Amino acid sequence: MPAGTTLDHVTIVTDDFEASRAVYGPLLAAIGFTASVEYTDPEAEPDDPGTVAAIGYGWPDHRPALWLVAGVRPTSGAHCALAVTDRSSVLAAHRAAVAEGVPVRQPPRTWEQDQLHYFGAQFLDPAGNLIEVLHGQPQPSR
Repeated sequence: MPAGTTLDHVTIVTDDFEASRAVYGPLLAAIGFTASVEYTDPEAEPDDPGTVAAIGYGWPDHRPALWLVAGVRPTSGAHCALAVTDRSSVLAAHRAAVAEGVPVRQPPRTWEQDQLHYFGAQFLDPAGNLIEVLHGQPQPSR
């Protein structure tokens, strides 16, 4: 990786914006992300099948790191892993998910196999994308 290269943001496209917002909003809030930018119909294109919406989530006073965007072709099969600074944040995300009825793919647990070595939980959005919240540093594979 070239020096100075970093991931700027991830975009998840959804064809059911309100259902996806009900998953991402509470889950991301539990780990300290806020909805810092919100747009309604940002493209205003004549062929849009209704209102287009977008929300940018991120740390307070920072650029959004995750965007939830309404669209015709939803993102599917994505795996978005969000690293947090402590195990209690993983547990908070799990509590928020359960309280909001977010499908839990994997409850909080320690992953010790081979290169993993972290504590995390996994959740599903309405399109089946995997959202993982983890604490610890996965070890590089050999």
